[in-house]
Formats: sequence, structure tokens, C-alpha cells
Amino acid sequence: MKLRYCYLALIFTFLLGCKDGFIALWKIPQDQPAYIFPYSIASLPPEDRARLHKGIRLESREELMKLLEDYLS
Repeated sequence: MKLRYCYLALIFTFLLGCKDGFIALWKIPQDQPAYIFPYSIASLPPEDRARLHKGIRLESREELMKLLEDYLS
């Protein structure tokens, strides 16, 4: 059962970060973003910008959708 969990975690692992000043999404382990959102990080609070520069690892689509809703609204 543990192997199945590890396999599923790999399927749903994303990294939310920034690329060229915009919010971007990577599917791990890809080197290039899967998608760059047309939203600049300049309008976000400093704490959120710092988190995005570091990269936010997400383990589920639900986590991803919640953060995108927070950042893009």
C-alpha cells in the first residue's frame, strides 16, 4: 500500500513559484514551467513573493487550487 501512495504523490506533485516576475506552475520533475499565469507577483505582499521565489511544493490538486485562488484573486 505504501508504494501506491508514493506513486500517487508523484503524479500530483507541483511546484508553484515565479518565472520572469509572474506566477508559474511546474510539474515536478520538469525543468520548465507547465504554465505561466498572466499575474505579476509585484502586487502580492512581500511574504507571498518570498514564498513564490523559494517555491511552494504542493502534493494535491486541492492545495494547488486553493493557493491559486488566493494569489490570483
